[in-house]
Formats: sequence, structure tokens, C-alpha cells
Amino acid sequence: MIDEKIDHHFNEYSPVDFNIFGDEPLYDTLQKANLQNDKAQRLLDHIVALKNQIQSLLNQEDEQLTVAYGFLSHKEQQDYLTFLKSLEEDTMKYMADGMGEGLKTHR
Repeated sequence: MIDEKIDHHFNEYSPVDFNIFGDEPLYDTLQKANLQNDKAQRLLDHIVALKNQIQSLLNQEDEQLTVAYGFLSHKEQQDYLTFLKSLEEDTMKYMADGMGEGLKTHR
């Protein structure tokens, strides 16, 4: 579902330095990485900002977004939104579980 063009778009400004587009849920990836809460919060902020852009794009609320996301078909835009919602849920679950509190500082 998520191809190289979406992978590049997401990772361009992502605050995490590992591939979140693997075969396992983001929640599992965050646990394994032992990601600190501040970085998890920045990741969540990034995800929500992109999600809001795609929602606005799909609602045809901003002509500039139509141009900016012209590299995606309408179906890909919908898939991207679904994917971002999944990432948002996993990140929120990770933070709610307190997984990143007081953890390693190597990330």
C-alpha cells in the first residue's frame, strides 16, 4: 500500500531515525526502539500534521495541497490517510502506556 513516494514524503521531516514502514505495527517498533516520550510526541505531531493535510486535501479545502500532493492519486491519498491514522493510533497507545518515560537517551 505505502510505496516509495509516500515513504520518502513521510520520512523527509520525520523526527525518528528508523524505518517505520516495516512489516510490524509502529507500536512494536517504538517498543523495540525504546523511544523517549519527547521524540514520540514529535513523531505524533508530525503524523497529525500530515493527517490533517491529507484530510484537507481529500475535502478539497486547499488548492495548494492539491498541487503539493499531485504525486499521489486519489486512491493513494485515501490509503495514505488510513495509514497515517494507524500510525497515530499506535503512537498514542505507546505514549499512553508510558513506554517512553525515563528511557534510554540514545535515540
